[in-house]
Amino acid sequence: MAANERARLVRQLPVGWALTLAFDVLATVVASLGLCGLGLLLPGVEEDYGPATGPTSPTALGLFAAALGLIASLAATATLLSRARAERARCLPLWLSAGRLALLLLTAATFVAYGILVIEP
Repeated sequence: MAANERARLVRQLPVGWALTLAFDVLATVVASLGLCGLGLLLPGVEEDYGPATGPTSPTALGLFAAALGLIASLAATATLLSRARAERARCLPLWLSAGRLALLLLTAATFVAYGILVIEP
């Protein structure tokens, strides 16, 4: 193997980062589908349908925008990670993925705690 070929090789991801990325993709897709589902159901609950019986609720549109933002950030992370040629360039998308996953898990834990502590009693 030539010296220039060795320079182009990028080390494989450690198992921990690979599992983090896999769980991040799964959690992000599930969260965005949940947000889209809530956005579709919300106008029916609020009885807020427009002339074409489409959702016009600002809250529903905000949920769709949040789902789109999640998917866009996932695509940006995948693009940055696939184009990274050096170990240092891979750090940013990996930490962005870990941060997004932490925010999703914190949000889910907050909703569960809210349901247990406030709604259940």
